[in-house]
Parts: sequence; structure tokens; C-alpha cells
Amino acid sequence: MLKEQKGFTLIELVMVIVILGILAAVAIPKFVDLSGKAGLSAANGVWGSANSAAVINYANNRANNTSNFITDATTLVSAMTTTPDGWNAAGAVFSSSTGTTATWQISVISAETATVPVILQKNW
Repeated sequence: MLKEQKGFTLIELVMVIVILGILAAVAIPKFVDLSGKAGLSAANGVWGSANSAAVINYANNRANNTSNFITDATTLVSAMTTTPDGWNAAGAVFSSSTGTTATWQISVISAETATVPVILQKNW
């Protein structure tokens, strides 16, 4: 009498490995590029925070008749609630120093005055 065998044939196992290889070849490149997109998203978040801080600072100066003007990157950072990790201010440039190949910089193009808000520019 022949016993009924259970299990997978060699061809079935090879086909599963081939299908998994194709899926891995398609999916891996999409996951590898996530670090670049994460850095860009973080930089855009810092850009939004810097813009918000600049607008709030200008409104506060106008409403309270004060002169805490944003004139360079250092005064921009002091107007922000917190300084993001890996970012530093030097001169007119607020930039990321995370060690990635991408460069994220926010520049103070025109200083704030009593009647004109600061003009910022993102460089990425």
C-alpha cells in the first residue's frame, strides 16, 4: 500500500521563494528612501515653526509697541519656543547640522523693523 504523503513539492517551494524575491525587489527601494523624505518633512516643520515665530514676534511688537526685532538667525531662534535638535544659528543662517548629505537652511533675507516683518527664505 502507498502512504499518502503530505507537504510541499520542491517546485512549490521554489515558486514561493521567487514570488517573495520579486516582492522584496519592488518594496525595498520604497522603504530605503524614507530617511530622505523624513529629513525633508522635518525641515519643512522647522520652516513652519520659524515662520510662525516670526509672525507672532512681529504682531507682539506691533501690539505692545516693543522692539524685539528679528534681525538674524540668533534672534529668530530666540523668538521660537524651542530650538529643534540638530539645528544651529550662525549669522543670517539657521541650518541643520545632522550630518546628512542634504542641507537644510533658513536664511534671514531682510531684518524686521517697526513697520515691516522679517523676510525668511528656505534653501532646500
